[in-house]
Amino acid sequence: MAGPTLAGYTTYLRDIVGVTTTVLPDGSPVIEFSYNLAINYTQPLLAVIPQLPEEFLYTTAVYNFATHMLMVWAKDEPGQVFFANIQRQYNLHSLVAGAVDDARDESTSTHLRVPKFFDGLTFSQLDLMKTPWGRMYLEIAQSLGSLSLLNIA
Repeated sequence: MAGPTLAGYTTYLRDIVGVTTTVLPDGSPVIEFSYNLAINYTQPLLAVIPQLPEEFLYTTAVYNFATHMLMVWAKDEPGQVFFANIQRQYNLHSLVAGAVDDARDESTSTHLRVPKFFDGLTFSQLDLMKTPWGRMYLEIAQSLGSLSLLNIA
């Protein structure tokens, strides 16, 4: 692996994520859009940290960030509901301005301790937390240190 490429990202979508050409044809503008967005947002420090194989973490971060954005912005082909189902499943078109701290009703009570790093998350970072691809990007980026200190998208 020698760094991210549009062709590599398309292969990642097909072989790893399972986005077939039936639901998203090759050459769809949203593929290039999500890839270019990810290239511009992904933490550039990841590209220079020594990695085996070459640029593996950076490439993985780019492809996961791009996949998150693709899932947010892609529209279904006629007769398909793949992206509509994902967008509904992950609540991708609704604002979520924070994490649930406490939930209770008459018979149950749940409290999750909210980690301190949640305090400084941006809207972009909160949005990335909605999907497994966004969370994978944040996991890789956060491995460099505090998200708030690095100002990571």
